[in-house]
Amino acid sequence: MAESSSSSSTRQYTGDETKKTVLGDGITMKRMIDDAIIGVLLEDDSDFVEDVALSNFKLVVGFASVGASVVSHVYPAAFPKNWHVLLLCCLWYFIGSGILQLLLSFVELESIVLLRYKEKRDRRPYGLNVSTHFPRYQDVFTLGVTPLPSGSLGLVSAPKFKPEQPEEGEPLASDDHTQVHWSVAELFDERGVFYEDKCMDMARAFLRKYHSESDRLAGGSGEGKKVQ
Repeated sequence: MAESSSSSSTRQYTGDETKKTVLGDGITMKRMIDDAIIGVLLEDDSDFVEDVALSNFKLVVGFASVGASVVSHVYPAAFPKNWHVLLLCCLWYFIGSGILQLLLSFVELESIVLLRYKEKRDRRPYGLNVSTHFPRYQDVFTLGVTPLPSGSLGLVSAPKFKPEQPEEGEPLASDDHTQVHWSVAELFDERGVFYEDKCMDMARAFLRKYHSESDRLAGGSGEGKKVQ
């Protein structure tokens, strides 16, 4: 089902008119590309499933923080007799909010999805952290993959994604198999129509290269994972 790189390079792509944005809206452009990449990673025949452990932890912290406000409302005493309960509830809420903000700012960074392999394989980590980088007023989009040795709950100690933005005038091709750079001009036409199929094919090609090189460097067979 996977296309060869040669056939992909000569394939004629047509954009989906329903997936259209303003070319100056970098946030929407990034979200559309991110969604296409995630779609490739979570295809039915993919070797991955989403690792939701960290997301579940964040939900628990969020609900607990909101629960503090419920306690402050139902506590059977009027102000100022309930001042100590209000103080504890406020502290609990801000601690929970602080934990979530720290995770977003210093742990998740630019991650778009955390994955784990459906089946554990030798010489491969537990999962992968997939991140993207698309700075404002730039036309270069970076997709990167870093290993996730102990799952999403171990993201704090996992290798961090450090995008290497090409200098102006330099080619986008990179020898680093953990990152790939695309010009958004390849993925959107002059009207802002998104070439989703082309983006997904490019993502598949990058993932094949990543697994092939990772297996080779780890002393494996060098046969990359089949990505549709």
